[in-house]
Amino acid sequence: MTSHIATYRLGDEDPVLPAVKAQLGRLGYAVGDADSPVFDHRFEYALRSFQQDRGLYADGVLGEQTWEQVELARHRLGDRVLRFDPVRPFAGDDVAELQRRLGRLGLYLWRVDWVFAETTEAAVRELQKNLGLEVDGVAGPRTLRGLDAVTRGQTNGDLFALRETARLHSTGPSLSGRTFIIDAAPQLPMPDEPALQSAHRDSMLAYSADIARRIAGRLAAVGASPFVLDAQSREAEHLIDAQGSALITISQDLHPNPAASGVATFHFGSVSGEQSPIGARLSQLISREIASRTEFLDCGTHPRTWRSLQRYRTPTAHVVAGYITNAEDRARLHSAVVRDALAESVSVALQRLYLTEVNDPETGTVDLTALRDLIDRGGRPR
Repeated sequence: MTSHIATYRLGDEDPVLPAVKAQLGRLGYAVGDADSPVFDHRFEYALRSFQQDRGLYADGVLGEQTWEQVELARHRLGDRVLRFDPVRPFAGDDVAELQRRLGRLGLYLWRVDWVFAETTEAAVRELQKNLGLEVDGVAGPRTLRGLDAVTRGQTNGDLFALRETARLHSTGPSLSGRTFIIDAAPQLPMPDEPALQSAHRDSMLAYSADIARRIAGRLAAVGASPFVLDAQSREAEHLIDAQGSALITISQDLHPNPAASGVATFHFGSVSGEQSPIGARLSQLISREIASRTEFLDCGTHPRTWRSLQRYRTPTAHVVAGYITNAEDRARLHSAVVRDALAESVSVALQRLYLTEVNDPETGTVDLTALRDLIDRGGRPR
């Protein structure tokens, strides 16, 4: 289905739509007349529910990322034989379920990412070795029967989350020497409003790039190594998983309703329960700091399965810094003082991520330099 790049919305008609309806119907969504090629209200409602469950932007539009999620949902574990194919990797909900079960056994230590890559193959080989099966890395019927036997009745565990948390807690409080990536031009699902996107694209990129540079300046001042990715330059992207301690992505949102406003943060998390605990914690800290330092409406912190959040193993927090289509938010973003406050909020949140409760002062009360001085004094106030 991912070969179809067309976008469909309410009122459209196309022969491909019955296949999508049938797929959502198999997943339990009430799509109405599954044989009809018309994109009607029943199907729109079902599609919004599907998008909400999959952590997507629930706009009721069948666009690129929704196509991808429909494709991922096609298979359940056991529907097909899974193996590592470096040219056309297997991807789907069946791979994700395999990764979860292998993770409960301590064999798969990475994030559940829906893709059968080398790490998943290695975990399958280890399982086969322990079960006395042929060690070929292929998840076929015999291997899956063995997996069922050893995981039946086990509670859900997330070893990737445990390892991510343990790595954070073992590294000390200082930002000095850490590498942070700030992406000012992330690829995100947005409302399919070409006119709005065209009208505001340049200013959105300019605001995001300015906030990113201000964050980088603060981090560099305390000894960290920040790298900014923007629309013109992606040369530091290879550092994200290799060296990055955290990835911060910055953007603004837009909406045809000019009343939509506020700041929200997002981290990787799925309806099945997997999440990046450090990404979630960092997103929460950023929201708290922004709420205490600016007048933006606080729209909270949310788990999502966006490609930009699950693409890397590095803990990631995405900041939607206001709605460019809201007059008040736009005026705030136009202020250098406000953009500075947003940068300070992100920088302080990054530092707070590595602190214990003993040396973590009240939100919004100190800037990054003062917080660094507090750490140097061992958490003791002057």
